[in-house]
Amino acid sequence: MIRVNEKVLEFTIFCVESLAEKLNIGAKKTYKLLKFDTDVLDHYIIPCYEALHSQSKHYIVEDLIEVLKEKGVLI
Repeated sequence: MIRVNEKVLEFTIFCVESLAEKLNIGAKKTYKLLKFDTDVLDHYIIPCYEALHSQSKHYIVEDLIEVLKEKGVLI
């Protein structure tokens, strides 16, 4: 399990804000979607930090959209 440090926290904020921008919804709503409505934040973004953080913003956002679709979230 990855230890949540400042870099991981900054990355999760980047993911939330980037996804919010792409979906044209607020960051609070996006955070709620990733943290509480699905388990994507705790069970995908944080554990996959090492693989994800080196990817482009476009790749990360599109990947998160696909993960959310797999969870049944209509986007």
